[in-house]
Amino acid sequence: MLNDVIVIDGEAKNWKDAINLTFNELYKKGYVKPSFYEACIEREIKFPTGLNSHIPVAIPHTDAIHVNKQAICVLRLKEPVSFYSIEDATKKVDAQFIFNMALKRNEDQLTLLKAVINIVQDKTFLEKAKKLNLNEVKNLFYKKWITEVE
Repeated sequence: MLNDVIVIDGEAKNWKDAINLTFNELYKKGYVKPSFYEACIEREIKFPTGLNSHIPVAIPHTDAIHVNKQAICVLRLKEPVSFYSIEDATKKVDAQFIFNMALKRNEDQLTLLKAVINIVQDKTFLEKAKKLNLNEVKNLFYKKWITEVE
């Protein structure tokens, strides 16, 4: 279902910058259309995705009409940025990792969200991912992702 996992490091001033970093990576590799960024922003405003887990994350995404080919871009931030909470849109979550899902089929959303949540709930996995160099993190995420979605 999803074998294309992109992992990047970055710095962002706010949640829009974080989404933009993931969009740029997905766009330059041809996974998403130019409309993907704005659509993610609009959706994030209506349906926040900050998840207050052991290591807080955000899971922005949008509709399949903005996607050319399915992929996920994981952004490991140098410093966390605030996203509004998925559980309570009046509260903020300081996300360290951003999982931006480019879904070609809207019906895949639930399956992929479950996979991301399983990854996020693995406390040792994200702790390890915070400390490794980028190539090691890429390998770690790819192996973990493949086992979660199979």
